[in-house]
Amino acid sequence: MAETGVPGESYARKRRSTRLLQAVPLTVAGRDAAGHAVREQTATLSLNCHGCRYFSRHRVEQNAWLTLEIPSTQASVERHQLRARVAWIQRSRRLQGLFQVGVEFEVPGNVWGIASPPEDWQQFELRAAFDPSAFERELQELLAVTEAGTHYQLLGVTALATPAQIKHNFYALARKFHPDRHMDHLEWAGSLHRLMDALALAYRTLTHEKSRQNYDRQLAESGAFTLGQNKSEEQKNAEECLQRAKECLRAENFVGSIVWLRKAVEIEPDSSKYQALLGRSLAAVPQYRREAAEHFHRAIELDSLNTFAHFQFAKLLEEMGLPWRARPHYQKVIELDPENAQARERLRQIDAAQGEQRSAETGFLHRILHRISK
Repeated sequence: MAETGVPGESYARKRRSTRLLQAVPLTVAGRDAAGHAVREQTATLSLNCHGCRYFSRHRVEQNAWLTLEIPSTQASVERHQLRARVAWIQRSRRLQGLFQVGVEFEVPGNVWGIASPPEDWQQFELRAAFDPSAFERELQELLAVTEAGTHYQLLGVTALATPAQIKHNFYALARKFHPDRHMDHLEWAGSLHRLMDALALAYRTLTHEKSRQNYDRQLAESGAFTLGQNKSEEQKNAEECLQRAKECLRAENFVGSIVWLRKAVEIEPDSSKYQALLGRSLAAVPQYRREAAEHFHRAIELDSLNTFAHFQFAKLLEEMGLPWRARPHYQKVIELDPENAQARERLRQIDAAQGEQRSAETGFLHRILHRISK
């Protein structure tokens, strides 16, 4: 039976496959609005190939990412596990203490095992089954690299990889091998924790300029592998521009830093780091704020995991009087870096300001109605 009314008009407009009113067992894991890890068993109220709606005992943030586990209808096939974004959430009007949550899948798919699905579901192939044996083999191979390989080999990058490439590979591996995603395989817990520790160490080392230089020097001295330390003239020139820009910033000479960062961006236009740094310097000068926004947009396009770009862009949007546009960027920072206290505080202040505004508007409306009724 197709559903005709879904809470949230924007969510309904995004629907791209027929929605059914059907209950399917579901396990949901993630973090609630307070940042606490939660895991609960529930069931769908409605579903399609792009997401579902269900009751929850936990309040989660809109746009937060959750992990859904859906039982397979075939005994020989592992249950489906996929990521989903919270599209909307509202308190249940009838059941006290419960929330209705609508989520959208990261990758659409016919994962529900419905016997006679709607015709438009046929275009969405069933997700490949999770293969525990293959996963465990890959886990052991990576653990072997932690013992005998390099940080570069562990993250699957070369010695000339950019910070954006290193960050991208790290988060891809972290999402795949994080222990919280495999809580049903307790026998892997120790290995997964060891791997995550090694991945985090590799990421910290290779994304910190001085630590990476020291690490590269150690590898060169040991002859572990050819580092390719002879950078191109363009890379050297861009780094020299960055150093000059940093000197200007230390002297609070934002105009000077803009000149040098423009040169760095001209040399390496596909560098998310240079685009974001130029955006920050431009944002300090009011007449350059629109251009700053363009560079932040470009930085995020080049590297959607650049927390610096998201945070600085959010600050700029607040300064431009656009807190509702800043909010999703602060949320992205928290998603990537849950311990980021600055982003959490900014979100809290935005929510508080919006609450005060709504109260003021409500009070004004009451006063107008009171005068009319006299």
